[in-house]
Amino acid sequence: MLRPLLALLLAATGVHANYADEAYAATYKLHNSALNGTCSLYRRPAPDTALYLVTTQHQLEGSKGDFCQLVLREPQPDGSFKRNDFKVVTRVDGKPTWVKHPKFDLAVLRISTPPTGTFSALPIEAIANDERLKAARPSVGTPLLLFTFPHGVESIRQGFPVARQAVFAQPPLLSSTAYPTFQADFPATAGDSGGPGVIEGPGGKPLIIGMCFQRMNHDEKVTTQTSSTTIKHPLNMGTFIHGRYLLEAIELAAQQ
Repeated sequence: MLRPLLALLLAATGVHANYADEAYAATYKLHNSALNGTCSLYRRPAPDTALYLVTTQHQLEGSKGDFCQLVLREPQPDGSFKRNDFKVVTRVDGKPTWVKHPKFDLAVLRISTPPTGTFSALPIEAIANDERLKAARPSVGTPLLLFTFPHGVESIRQGFPVARQAVFAQPPLLSSTAYPTFQADFPATAGDSGGPGVIEGPGGKPLIIGMCFQRMNHDEKVTTQTSSTTIKHPLNMGTFIHGRYLLEAIELAAQQ
């Protein structure tokens, strides 16, 4: 049975929920021996009782074995939290259990039996389609938040993500058909992939504007008489897949 992590977090701190708290509570670390990444959880309307884990294709594809651990955060009576690793089946007989978006580095894994204990998941209505994004009216330079585990780092060691600040580095309201990805300015690093980008939506609710899937570098090719190499210069920018494609991938997973 779902026990809302957000409510417990807020009760512990004595503050009211805002859009960032809700998106933060639905962001989790996903790991195994070859994976140390970020994902987020969503739910579709009833009667669908499954959870939908959204992350990047390259993270799941690069994971080893048939399982990953979804790191849940279980509150304790003394106000602390305990890690509660939930095993997620990623392969059966060598075949992936997740659904890959046909065009983008985006994967959704349907969890038909949700974990017991404490966790949070956002409704899919929190994900921005074109209409919701236009209604929010972001523009170039508008701030957004990103929740991730950079290089696997946790803000609190019991599986809490790190909140990162970014701004839209290009016009966010251009056609998502013509421009399915967009850039944001922040010091992107390994571990950011799969992290949800969020702004404030109507009524102070979270609006997930997309998912980070890569960091941007400038590649400099250096050639000498004896060797050649490529030096990657970080541009302190990350690339996101627009929210409408997250919705598409969730619906594909729901049809499995």
